Amino acid sequence: MGVIERFTWRGRHVPLARRAELQRLRRLPCHIIASGPSVADIDYNALPMHHVMGVNGAIALVDRAPVKFNFYCILDAGFVAQRPDLARRIVARDLVLFVTPVVLARLLEMFPASAFGCRFYLVDDIFKRAMEPASTPEALRANPRVAASAAFLGEDSRLGFSFDIDNGFFHGGTVAYFALQVATWLGFTEMYLHGVDLRDASQTPRFYETMQTRAPTRLDAEFASMIEPSFRHASEVLRARGVRVENLSQISALGDDIFEKVDWRSLRRRNLSLVVPAEAVPVTSAERAAVGTTTLAPRSTGTHGRV
Repeated sequence: MGVIERFTWRGRHVPLARRAELQRLRRLPCHIIASGPSVADIDYNALPMHHVMGVNGAIALVDRAPVKFNFYCILDAGFVAQRPDLARRIVARDLVLFVTPVVLARLLEMFPASAFGCRFYLVDDIFKRAMEPASTPEALRANPRVAASAAFLGEDSRLGFSFDIDNGFFHGGTVAYFALQVATWLGFTEMYLHGVDLRDASQTPRFYETMQTRAPTRLDAEFASMIEPSFRHASEVLRARGVRVENLSQISALGDDIFEKVDWRSLRRRNLSLVVPAEAVPVTSAERAAVGTTTLAPRSTGTHGRV
């Protein structure tokens, strides 16, 4: 079926999460939290979120607010090597971590078995799957399974959007683009992007960094050629499928014509995400076991969550 079923590391079987337990139509929205500095403009004590997906260093947000991550995405083994402190905090949590085989191998190499509390779901770049030769856009379009689940941008482009990550994902120049494909595959039809700023990234620290500690990035170099066209394409194919994506970063380099920019406070005013007791949320036992229910603490009277 083209799905990674097993992963063994130095003779040890590493259990993987299964497609059947993750994919379903989800009635509550998904919040995808990236690492742009605009994250610091959101008071997460006042923003209830039932499904939260983080990417890379977003885990540092828990130092500011009681955010519970249900899903996580890491594509870059370099991030794991550069920030093992953050990587260790991610793998220790009860969440589903979407990674490539290369990233998983790096994590298992760095940390002991006792460090892991997460479950893994393995994915591959659509053009280069593990233990297989590289593919071309022409070859992928000729594959009926891939062609049915991937929306390519143009005839010979390497850009696109995957609706089935088991058939591979499009990189899009940023892990946030991968996370958007994962969230769509999981069954979410409403999504909110946090910290997807993509503006002057090489000169602007992530929300958890300083100018002295900021890690290198290729976001600026790849924005015009890969990142912006990918998100623009995603907005079109998702809109055609009735999937709504809104951008909570007012300073995002992605224009309003891609994803509408909204103030995070409007989510409360529009009643899209309410703070409710866990027992009042009608979810199945399987869903509760898979992702849980997130309820944040009451709003703080201070400036917690801001810089």
